[in-house]
Amino acid sequence: MDINREIERMKTTYSELLSIRWWIVLGIFWLLTPILSAQEKWVELPSIPDEEGFAGMYAGVSNDVLIVAGGANFPELRPWEGGTKIWYDHIFYLEEIDGSWKRSGLSLPLPLAYGVSVNYKDEVIFIGGSDAEKHYNDVFSLKFRNGEIERGQEYPSLPIPLSNMCGDIVNDVIYIAGGNQTPQSVGEQKFFALDLSLPRSEWTWEERKAWPGASRIQSVAASMDGAFYLFSGFELHLDSAGALQRTLLHDAYRYDPAANTWTQLPDLPRGVAAAPGAAFSIGLSHIVIPGGLDQETLQFTDPATHPGFNEEVIAYNILSKEWVTLSDMPQGASRVTAPTTHWQGMWVVPNGEKGPGVRSPKVYGYSNQVRFGWVNWLTLCIYIGCMILIGFYFSKRESSTDNYFKAGGRIPWWAAGISIYGTQLSAITFMAVPALVYATDWRLAVGTIMILLIVPLIIKYYLPHFRGLNLTTAYEFLEQRFDLKVRMVGSLTFILLQLGRMGVVLYLPAIAIASVTGIDIILCIAIMGVFSTLYTVLGGIEAVIWTDVAQVVVLMGGAVACIIVAVANIPGGTAEIIETGVAYNKFRILDFRWDYTELVFWVAIIGFFFLNLISYTSDQVVIQRYLTVKDEKAAARSLWTNGIVTIPGIFIFFGLGTTLFVYYLTNPQEISSNTTDEILPYFVVTKLPVGVAGLVISGIFAASMSSLDSSMNSISTAYITDFHKKLWPGESDTRYLRIAKIVTILMGAFGTLTAIWIAVSDIGFIFDFFQEILGTIGGSLAGVFVLAVFVKRTTPTGALMGILGGTLITLWAKNFTEINGYFYGAIGVMSCVTIGYLVSVLFASEARSNKVSA
Repeated sequence: MDINREIERMKTTYSELLSIRWWIVLGIFWLLTPILSAQEKWVELPSIPDEEGFAGMYAGVSNDVLIVAGGANFPELRPWEGGTKIWYDHIFYLEEIDGSWKRSGLSLPLPLAYGVSVNYKDEVIFIGGSDAEKHYNDVFSLKFRNGEIERGQEYPSLPIPLSNMCGDIVNDVIYIAGGNQTPQSVGEQKFFALDLSLPRSEWTWEERKAWPGASRIQSVAASMDGAFYLFSGFELHLDSAGALQRTLLHDAYRYDPAANTWTQLPDLPRGVAAAPGAAFSIGLSHIVIPGGLDQETLQFTDPATHPGFNEEVIAYNILSKEWVTLSDMPQGASRVTAPTTHWQGMWVVPNGEKGPGVRSPKVYGYSNQVRFGWVNWLTLCIYIGCMILIGFYFSKRESSTDNYFKAGGRIPWWAAGISIYGTQLSAITFMAVPALVYATDWRLAVGTIMILLIVPLIIKYYLPHFRGLNLTTAYEFLEQRFDLKVRMVGSLTFILLQLGRMGVVLYLPAIAIASVTGIDIILCIAIMGVFSTLYTVLGGIEAVIWTDVAQVVVLMGGAVACIIVAVANIPGGTAEIIETGVAYNKFRILDFRWDYTELVFWVAIIGFFFLNLISYTSDQVVIQRYLTVKDEKAAARSLWTNGIVTIPGIFIFFGLGTTLFVYYLTNPQEISSNTTDEILPYFVVTKLPVGVAGLVISGIFAASMSSLDSSMNSISTAYITDFHKKLWPGESDTRYLRIAKIVTILMGAFGTLTAIWIAVSDIGFIFDFFQEILGTIGGSLAGVFVLAVFVKRTTPTGALMGILGGTLITLWAKNFTEINGYFYGAIGVMSCVTIGYLVSVLFASEARSNKVSA
């Protein structure tokens, strides 16, 4: 018997069995996808402490506390039993989802119900309403502060008393529609607006143009896409005996505040009078209306045998402009004359009538948030574990700073090229490009292609300097060309730029991930920050590059998986995507207008040429990849690899944005994410098979980690090479390596803690300002490299003044002109070069004159 052959046969058999086993496991995961990724849209919250419950309450949120107040009920006998209806002035509040309702020591100014309440800043505004005798025009507010409910500021009263109206707030303007003035009057065709963006002294209710349909009460309002929506309701009229009669309405309207015009929408499939309102604005395009009075439930004349109101949930899709049916409410949960408000990521419906004259104390919440699921969590853990193993594997080689910073020249050219692409493809970019294309078109693709024009320039003019001088950082070249001051200014500028972006590149993706998966944002940031720091410290630039390669494969594969799943669920498939994309102008690439404020063709060409020039000639994060391959030829190949990978990347990521648009347009029943920025991760979590979704989300995590690990390693490289070795020369390489790892840890901690600080504090504007300042420096830094490579007469003083002047001119352009932001890089480079050259010529002339005079 041939032992070796038998061993090989056994290995093959085992591998086949292992392969079969994993296919079975994957098959089971696929079958379990609907179960594991299912979400319960409706949840029951703690009931309000009243066995009867209330109808016609007010509801809102102040400082993250849910407040409900007022309402009416029949506390003893039902109305058909001769019971008396009682109005209330109680105020209740709930601080936590799993907490208990508390009754405030403060009461409403009078018992009230059946008015409108809206949230504005940290207040809940109460508008109109009624008691047993009359309707009111009072407007007042409540707020939660220091553990108590207290009265807020005063607001102007409505022009007329109103109850049973509907209303909502749109861009700081409160709109009130319909209602009636007395318990015995017919409905009003009145539409009022209160603009809270005006100075307080100018607050006044303005009567706007009313909708073209009938007058109405108990309609449903909604706010979405900057417009006000009005649905259904009852038209009241007097019969021959003078009694009020009601007609159920099915019409719908959209009010455009900018144009002060109404547009009639398709009629509702059924009436939804007195449905919980304002209606839920869910995702990017759905106005969701649960329950409500329809014709069928109106036909029951005996309230004692009434079956309850319609539990069907319908929605209007503003994108496809059609009505769709969603899943039903939980059994017994349908109700009318209940308010709604948005709290803790869900729409809350407190109390209301579950049958004629019958109240309910129950409180329900509705959300489109999804569960990440244990399988996806497992996938994420495995992925991150693999990244850590990469760090451990390469840690054996990190015995010198040359290995730690440049991988000893061992990186294959193709891996370095993919890593360059990967470090440019941050998590923000991965999510933002499809989101931008979803919302607009392909014009950005023109700029992306510009990398192919930059590559020959870099290879011919920059690589000989970066590679030929055996550099570790790009800024060493500035010292050899100018002097130490220019080198240190360039390196310090780079370090500040990276410090300014580290927290943001963790925070922004964490928002989207946390929003669509339910994972706590702090946990998201901690996972990305801690583990990227760990493998970067262990494996240095080698670990950074190979994790970049893995990230690119996962993200591009995940994008392709999204396209496949979406296309499979689009009626008509690829042909429909092309036809619809053309119809909606989604494939527009070339825009030849001469508007310098928009991303037109010439703006994209100029802007992205210089933006790419900045990244590929002055950014240590990118340049360091050139230095990890064995020679200049390999570095050139890595640049071409990056450029070539960009082409399929354009079709994948831009195509994905268009595909998602067509998917949600042709599947109007599918609810999308709450913001455009979240459209891709939301689709991933809700539509990709379980496990695959976890892998793609892992890729988004990894892309954020890649941005952070690149910054950490490059800052460490710049600090040790450009500062520490100059300040403390002659130390051993072992000590330099130890300090480099300490700096890496400190930078990882800084980025992680900064992101957490942004998440828990209201300081986003500080970082926006900080990035605005630093972002203007990037063009000037690249301008110095242009001077160093192409302008031989440039002096050190000219280079420094170029940086200063270029930065100031870019800041001026940013703050005092309307020029497109994509031009800032070009302004920075060109102004730096111009000022640097002029100062150099001037100072050189003065130096020559002084020399002659002497």
